[in-house]
Amino acid sequence: MRPASKLAAALVAAGLALAGCTGNGDEDNTITPLTKAGVTVDPSQLPTLTGAFGELPTIAFPLREGQSSPAPTPSDEVPPPEGESETPESSEPPPADDAPTGDEEAPADGEGDQPAEGEENAEPEPSETPSPYIAAPSELQAQVQDGMAGTGETVKENNLVSVDLAIWEWGKTEAVMETFTEADRLVFPVRSDVPTYEGLARVVFDQKVGSRLLGIIPPSEGTLVSDLNLGLDAGATLVVVVDIREQFSKDLEAQKDAAPTGAKIDVRIEGGLGEAATLTVPSGTAEPTKVSATVIATGTGPAVKDADQVLVHYVATDWMGDPAGSTWVQDRGPQPIVVRADPSGDQSTVTAFSELVGVPVGSRVLILLPGKAGSYLPVAVLVDIVKIVEGHAQNADTSDDAENGEEGDGTEGDNGEGTPDDGAEGDSSAPPAQ
Repeated sequence: MRPASKLAAALVAAGLALAGCTGNGDEDNTITPLTKAGVTVDPSQLPTLTGAFGELPTIAFPLREGQSSPAPTPSDEVPPPEGESETPESSEPPPADDAPTGDEEAPADGEGDQPAEGEENAEPEPSETPSPYIAAPSELQAQVQDGMAGTGETVKENNLVSVDLAIWEWGKTEAVMETFTEADRLVFPVRSDVPTYEGLARVVFDQKVGSRLLGIIPPSEGTLVSDLNLGLDAGATLVVVVDIREQFSKDLEAQKDAAPTGAKIDVRIEGGLGEAATLTVPSGTAEPTKVSATVIATGTGPAVKDADQVLVHYVATDWMGDPAGSTWVQDRGPQPIVVRADPSGDQSTVTAFSELVGVPVGSRVLILLPGKAGSYLPVAVLVDIVKIVEGHAQNADTSDDAENGEEGDGTEGDNGEGTPDDGAEGDSSAPPAQ
């Protein structure tokens, strides 16, 4: 792929969160089967959690023998009572008998303060306070929390899952990342060939939707630390809490009976509605001069709103015929994106996926992006909108309505538009979103 095409592909893929979801599919897609992670250490050697399903938990780590509590930190110290000094005043001690007087002659420069021969003059380095906690397990661990085993479907390899997630570094009680208080949940593939989520995939694999899991992810299990910019050392051991919310089949597609609009377009689309598609730009086709979106077929699902997280299939090609990514070619299933009408917040940036705001789920949409001379070529993108991923925003809206004296819908599985979610391989018996 030429450099200009790579830049164009970056525009298309900017909203995708998963590694390796673009490309032309020439690489070997053989992957190592996942193995389920279990508890191979004494469970007493694992952290304990406090909190309900759907709520950000607090965490406590097991202490080393002889340690009754963590070593105090400056923030833990009790300040002195008001009006008292932190250090008690004391009278100046009387001078020793051999203390020098003002009549004595000061030593010459370089004399009197020299260490004995062979001694170091440098001050000793302060020793680090050892951690009060036991060492982290060296192998991946996954444990279903007591009373929080789900009753939904078993999570299958190669599918996608939507989860609430919190991440801690071993021995630290403040989470470095969590989605419990964010608008969107994390959606990732249960595969062994996506290094970012390799450890998480093994934690959730073969578990039930609706379960809360405690996982220990050593640094050998993927690149979660670096790829999610957690601000930790690459050798950090992670502690994760995962609430499995939904599961989506890898074979999930958009609506087969979406209504064709009969729109006239210059590019050529091959592949039926709700099926894998290819896209060709015929030679001589005029280049787009602005971002445009044409609905090829209209679905019957709810309209996509600004900031919705949705699952999409897409295929893209530039104006010279070079591929710029396809979810169908790599057979990874639909991919999650967050649709933002104004990604930069100042109306200066529009992406291909910005054009999906207001389009019903199930629709097929052709989006054209203009190029930039000397930088990147124009790109055509065909997008199938598969599903809106349930998040926290709807629950927040319902809470606001309650405060204003309005009664919320509260229907489980509703996507915010009065239409039940469809097409998911998810679980209807999972605890309701908090």
